[in-house]
Amino acid sequence: MRFLPFILSTLLFGQNWTDYLNSPIKWTVGLTNGYDNNVLRLSDVEKKDSILDQDIMGGSGTFDSHYARFSLSGLQKIQLSDRKKQIQLYAKGNVSNYSQNDNRRYWSGNLKASYRWGSYRKLEYSIRHLDSYYIRHYIDRDISSDQSASCNFTDREQRLLASYPLQRRLWTTGFVSYTQRYFDKPFTEFDLDIVTTSLKVSKKIRGIGTIALEGKYGRAENITFGKTAKASELDRTYKHFEWYIPFSYSQGLGVLDEAGISFRRDVRQYKAEAMNDPLHSGRSHEEVKWDIWGVKDLSENITLKASLRYRKRTTDSQFDWVSELKTFDQVQAWVTIEWDMIYDRY
Repeated sequence: MRFLPFILSTLLFGQNWTDYLNSPIKWTVGLTNGYDNNVLRLSDVEKKDSILDQDIMGGSGTFDSHYARFSLSGLQKIQLSDRKKQIQLYAKGNVSNYSQNDNRRYWSGNLKASYRWGSYRKLEYSIRHLDSYYIRHYIDRDISSDQSASCNFTDREQRLLASYPLQRRLWTTGFVSYTQRYFDKPFTEFDLDIVTTSLKVSKKIRGIGTIALEGKYGRAENITFGKTAKASELDRTYKHFEWYIPFSYSQGLGVLDEAGISFRRDVRQYKAEAMNDPLHSGRSHEEVKWDIWGVKDLSENITLKASLRYRKRTTDSQFDWVSELKTFDQVQAWVTIEWDMIYDRY
């Protein structure tokens, strides 16, 4: 930390740093209206079982739900004496509410600080917080074989990202992240430390848009395995590999100013081999997501974006009943409207 003043003074070239912090701030207010047809990510088996066992639903009366999200973000661009260099500070907060599922109410937020020194040249540090996100009700096996309780987790992620140009309109982006995914009581035996690395190559195609290819590798370590009560004897450690291919067309498509489609494939393999844990032992799954979206600028400051997602998880296990129990599909659709405002004290 003692080197921070030196680094800042070097970047600012002796200028008064308070002058830079008086740069304009762009505030963005966002409102999202959406629909989720399978909030709890239930398999067909679980949907049938829920008719006789209402605990599966966690008090909800429907599988689907309307949801709303409010967001507020701020972006400040601090132009340095060297006009090619810039510091950007960004903050965003979200509040989400599912109207047909009272358990799925949560907030999240993130902070970013980046240093840019030319086109596609960036170094960025970010932190993200997801607060008490509800998954569903699970049986608390520390005390019962049939009594269920709400299962929620909180994410705290730190990420270091860098991007650099390879050729004209071709650049690469990589990051490493550390996520603490810690569960609320009584499910602290699920706690995970997750380390993820990513490499992405993007290409801007003149007169068309942008296409990219990203690969991610991550490992989640079940840090409470064997350290709490009875249920901690079951290891939730896993590793995963993900491919992501997004394409956006930015030359206008009918009434839209931009349209896009993306494909994501994530393969997860659990470490567990114990025969007393059939839900995880030898289990893997493949998860595929297709997204399409369209963007329309309603005015200079107001943007409308509509998105549609199809998600399919296919589980592979030595036990057929596990494969059926942990396989599901999900459809989500949402519309977001954002309003940009500039605050300039001068």
